Amino acid sequence: MERLFRGILRHRRVVVGVFVVLAVICACLIPQVKIDANMSDYLPPTAKSSQDLDAMKRIYGNDITNARVYVTGISLPDAKALDKSLKGEKDVISVTWLGDEVDVDQPLETQDADTIADWYDGKGYLFQAVLKSGVKQGQIDHIRALAKAVPGARTVAIDGSAADDAANMATINTDMGKIMTIAVIVVLVVVALNTTSYLHPIVMLLTIGVAIVLNMGTNVFRGTISSITQLVASVLQLAVSMDYSIVLLTNFGRAQQETDDQFEAMVSAMTKSFPVILSSAAVTFFGFLSLGAMQFLIGADMGIALAKGIVCSFFSITLLMPCILYDMRGLVAKTMHKPFFRSFRRMAKVCHAGAVPALVIAAVLAVPALLASQSVSFTYGSAANMSPTSQVKIDGDAIDKAFGESQTWAIMVPAEHWGDENALVDDLQKLPTTKSVLSYSTIASSALPRQLADKSQIKQLFSGGYSRIVLTSRIPDESRQAFDLVKKVRSLCRARYGSRYRLVGNAVSYADIKAVTSVDSTTVKLASILAIGAVLLVMFKSLSIPVILILAIEVSIWMNEAVPYPMGQTINFVAFLVIDAVQLGAAVDYAIIFTEEYLARRRRMPKADASIQSIEKTAQPIMTSSSILILACLGIYLSVSSPMIQQVGMLIARGALISVILIFFVLPLLFTLLDGLVRVTSHKIGFYRGDQSERPAPASPASPVSN
Repeated sequence: MERLFRGILRHRRVVVGVFVVLAVICACLIPQVKIDANMSDYLPPTAKSSQDLDAMKRIYGNDITNARVYVTGISLPDAKALDKSLKGEKDVISVTWLGDEVDVDQPLETQDADTIADWYDGKGYLFQAVLKSGVKQGQIDHIRALAKAVPGARTVAIDGSAADDAANMATINTDMGKIMTIAVIVVLVVVALNTTSYLHPIVMLLTIGVAIVLNMGTNVFRGTISSITQLVASVLQLAVSMDYSIVLLTNFGRAQQETDDQFEAMVSAMTKSFPVILSSAAVTFFGFLSLGAMQFLIGADMGIALAKGIVCSFFSITLLMPCILYDMRGLVAKTMHKPFFRSFRRMAKVCHAGAVPALVIAAVLAVPALLASQSVSFTYGSAANMSPTSQVKIDGDAIDKAFGESQTWAIMVPAEHWGDENALVDDLQKLPTTKSVLSYSTIASSALPRQLADKSQIKQLFSGGYSRIVLTSRIPDESRQAFDLVKKVRSLCRARYGSRYRLVGNAVSYADIKAVTSVDSTTVKLASILAIGAVLLVMFKSLSIPVILILAIEVSIWMNEAVPYPMGQTINFVAFLVIDAVQLGAAVDYAIIFTEEYLARRRRMPKADASIQSIEKTAQPIMTSSSILILACLGIYLSVSSPMIQQVGMLIARGALISVILIFFVLPLLFTLLDGLVRVTSHKIGFYRGDQSERPAPASPASPVSN
């Protein structure tokens, strides 16, 4: 490895050139990456709602109602004209309004009052539309402007899953800018305070910035990534990768104290840093990759992006960063400053004194925290990710106030089975939540030959051997009531048709997401623990050390995940699933740094001394890395508009803080108490035994955080 790094440093201009070319290419590819904000698209192909939705799109060529437009102040003739204009828009598949339910050429006073109330509230008219998949915010704004231009129009409100997804996509660039700005500022400040040159944070940001560009650009080969991945992958890559650059900087600084030859100092730093960075990156890599064990495909989407980002950061920091640092050694020397934090001895004494109470508290809280974390309530739909101050959320509240909460589902059943279909329609109409049921029999009559019926209605209701029933219910988009209704409607359909029916709707997809992710939670936990445990087993050649590290970190994860339960908070399921892999992957880096230092010192001194000194010597790198993660994620929580991204930020920040507390207070005491177990379950660990007959093994090379 030393010969390899020596050759890389000699040919550093070539190395830098290769990274620059790759970064430019990837930067050009970033705009070509397609982003998907619809979580239903990530249901596994085996999920019934996913199969049903594919079948409906294939057979009928369109989706169900995904947008509502409410316009106040307009007259009935103008509403009729607006209906015609909306149907002429390129991204509008179909529109339904009052004129499709009653004869608007007759006085409304003489017609069914309940039907009219569903479409006209005395102030304005409601239009339900089917918009093409992936409609942009620009088209939503165009529809708003079209409605606003109608004579007399006072207010226009637009909501629905299409509007939610468009709004989510529109906020990505804004939130991405905020996220990266906050992360950059945090890194500049924290690293400058904890290193000896004002240029160090700039070099680190430049290096990791290249890695982020490489990761984002190569996403183009995956076709499409989720909006969640697009938002969080870069900042997580930045925060987690800081550990590797801190290790390299620390080793370079110490090598400079041993030799005046800057070239040899850098080669020495690269050689000593490589195995530690490799081990840390491997643990984080497999931790992120474990998300791919989820049935819900958002896990694989995020896991691949995050794991790929770790690979990009690993090569950038081990190959590119040393070349940049060496070339800028003159400027670095001119910007040197005294360290702002010179000693952590007092902190080590505090951690040692509080270790026993901390261990008792952690032991007492562990099981209740685990149980509480398993009782947290979740959200699954895109509407829950809308900020209360966003236009689409305000519009949705206005429409719900005027016409009540509702959602529309489509049911496909075998055609020409009129007895079963009429019976199913009757069953659906009797449900207390039903607002309306649209089918061939409700429009015309099952006795009327289709040749005599309206052709436009026939096209929407009959196709591919299926008859379609459209059910509109007075229920929230996502609630226990909605999930119960999914079960009820599926039961009614099975009673008439067995498995030969199809049911499509937002709540139907959310119900399947809920069912899938309830299993995924356990799967991700086990996959990440096994993957990281295997890496730690190989790394430390010990059976007990991986168990000790993972146990301490898992308790911190349980504590973090338990917080929403007593506070009565509802958490987005993606944020909750991601935190398992992210917190475990990030916290294990801190644990590795401490453990490497402790084992090196334990070979030379008694366990109590090794414990205290290890806390003192690892405090700066661990505090530097964790404070970046904590402060950056708190900044995300305070600045972005998406509630889900806010939750991710808070969970990671709080999780990093709890993990660091347990690593400094509890982990040293665990090693001290289990010293004998670690000795007998580890391969040639060579612990110091003082006056006993066994002589201490020769001291191993200093770890990246030791003197």
